[in-house]
Amino acid sequence: MKYIVDDIYLDEQFEFNDYDEAIEHCYSQEIIYYSKAMNYLIENDTSLRESFDIAERYGSSLESLSSETLATIHYQDTLINSIKEV
Repeated sequence: MKYIVDDIYLDEQFEFNDYDEAIEHCYSQEIIYYSKAMNYLIENDTSLRESFDIAERYGSSLESLSSETLATIHYQDTLINSIKEV
């Protein structure tokens, strides 16, 4: 069984041999640098509601969050939700 991850942010598609491999790929992706993080959030979660909800699910406190952290967890969640079985 193969799995596909659609990466809308990078306009790419990645193919994996199993689900765990696809999940590992998603969790290894990061958005670093303030400007990239802010641009990502502006384009994908302007209100930050989705990012804060995801952070809360993972037990993060507001004091530990930065724009890079919020962008990364939103991005990773988006990637995980894009995994398709082919």
